[in-house]
Amino acid sequence: MTGEDAKQTAKEPAAPAFNHVVNEADFDIAFQPIVEVRTGKIHHFEALVRFHHHAPDHSPFEHITIAEESGLISEFDLAMAGKAIAWLAQAPEKYQVAINVSGHSVGNPLYVEGLDSLLADNPWTVSRLMFEITESARMDDLPSANQFIQNLRQQGYEVCLDDFGAGAANFQYLSTLEVDVVKLDGTALRNARNATKGRAFLKALTDLCHDLKVGTIAEMVDDAESLEFIRECGVQYAQGYLFGKPSTDIKAFEKMEFS
Repeated sequence: MTGEDAKQTAKEPAAPAFNHVVNEADFDIAFQPIVEVRTGKIHHFEALVRFHHHAPDHSPFEHITIAEESGLISEFDLAMAGKAIAWLAQAPEKYQVAINVSGHSVGNPLYVEGLDSLLADNPWTVSRLMFEITESARMDDLPSANQFIQNLRQQGYEVCLDDFGAGAANFQYLSTLEVDVVKLDGTALRNARNATKGRAFLKALTDLCHDLKVGTIAEMVDDAESLEFIRECGVQYAQGYLFGKPSTDIKAFEKMEFS
């Protein structure tokens, strides 16, 4: 048995358990605010998954990776969309949330059909729901991916491209995929702070996005120095521990103002 075989065997028992989690929607939503850099006011929240059998601050990364490798991520993405819409239906209208869509799901016809049906049944979500595409490196067919994105945008939904700036292909994505916002990779931002030419590079990147009428969000903004850095570079929005850790209780952010 090769190392890869052993790794896969270790993950196989986890896949059925995750399938149960998806089918029963056995998870919670945690919220983290995205704020306007200039005013500090909340623009919207990112909806993040938290699994019931883990501590509230436990990262779901391992389970999401299992879902992607076992082919269950599209089912999970659809379950997350359904759960977010159900939550929004009971929440005050001031709340707007962004849900993640894996690059795997973008090319999955069953996910696309399921999402289209869900949105058709809930047209009121146009002003309250956003989509954030993660794992964009998994998108093999960029023209088809752009068709998926434009279908959402034509209905009035905003679409964000996550992890921007983390790889050489990002500029190809920006030229091929018409999106409303890009989320700047947190690790890339930290590297930019420490590099001699980092500030100039990030400023040029945000200027390009501005010229293309694409908004910018900086993630992993955990301290005042990071906030000042992205503010000087022209980034519009920020997300990070400086504004609060993800919480399943959105009322934890009640003291913050909304834009």
